[in-house]
Amino acid sequence: MNRQAATEAAKVIERFGTRDPLFIARKSGVRIVYGNWHPVTVGEFDRRARTIRVNLRAVEAGDFTAPEIVAHELGHFFALGFGFDRKTEESFASRFAEELIGKV
Repeated sequence: MNRQAATEAAKVIERFGTRDPLFIARKSGVRIVYGNWHPVTVGEFDRRARTIRVNLRAVEAGDFTAPEIVAHELGHFFALGFGFDRKTEESFASRFAEELIGKV
């Protein structure tokens, strides 16, 4: 699983020529919206709307930066074709984000 996420992140970095998750989202046609909600989740990816929602409360609390949240949610976007179950996809998205932003 970790190897798959690392490989996919490397492909994305190569394709877009950057590790910037905001740029990659924009170029991939994934919309990013920011909101405030009770910090049950720090971010969400809406598959049908191709939209990443960033919880600004998590950013304000210092738990994560907005680019870190976007990178994780992009992991869900790039996992779409793999057919993972929920738990596996979550693990993939976390590892993808680490590889994408270079925090390994």
